[in-house]
Amino acid sequence: MGKILTMPFDGSTESATATTAPQDVSREDAATFDVLRKMREDILCCVLKPDQRLRFGELRQRYGTSVGTLREALSHLVSEGLARTEAGRGFQVAPISLADFLDLSELRVYLETRTLADAIRHGTDAWEAEIVSSYFLLSKLGKPSPDDPVSLKREWGKRHKRFHDSLVATCTSPWSLHFRSELFDQARRYHWLTMIHARSRRKNEHLELRDAVLARDVALACGLIEKHIRGTVEQAASEVPGLTLEMTKRKKA
Repeated sequence: MGKILTMPFDGSTESATATTAPQDVSREDAATFDVLRKMREDILCCVLKPDQRLRFGELRQRYGTSVGTLREALSHLVSEGLARTEAGRGFQVAPISLADFLDLSELRVYLETRTLADAIRHGTDAWEAEIVSSYFLLSKLGKPSPDDPVSLKREWGKRHKRFHDSLVATCTSPWSLHFRSELFDQARRYHWLTMIHARSRRKNEHLELRDAVLARDVALACGLIEKHIRGTVEQAASEVPGLTLEMTKRKKA
């Protein structure tokens, strides 16, 4: 599939230079960042599975790069919380747990509602156009089923992220957007696992969310995004095997 273009928003460059919020390295061209992007996506899509050992020999073969470049990319992933390192034992993919998903989801509710409310108050025509466009592209695919090809699930994930990013694009707080984006990406592993194991089908919450945001209804939109986040946690807890086991252990403790 062709690359989906992201519409620029008025003032985005200006606000980016006026803040000390961490730099987004996802668009950098250096070899390290190219490897970082690929490894990051493989972790978020669970190609590199939670707790998996990241051995340099296997990684060099997979990504066709040097140990030095891999070390630098892995250091970025450790700082993002997607990988772990231990002296003398190398690197591994960060673990997952229901407790972790609950924790980051509570923070997501807090940040998503605030960034969304601010974005609605500062929304522009270009912002509305991107919401409509990104929703259209997301709805063209429809949510994948567990048996669909990995390539289709990856494409849906990209369009899903683009839609959610578009909703908050006119938020005026770079720090809020930074932490909101970090938490969204942390949740992507759980979204992916839910997609793979899902037995139930949820109604089109994205359509309701789109309409509430375009109507500039702050209260309704914030209520819908909170419901959307919490609904995903409930579905993951009941349908993802590893998370169900974690929940059972917590209840017995």
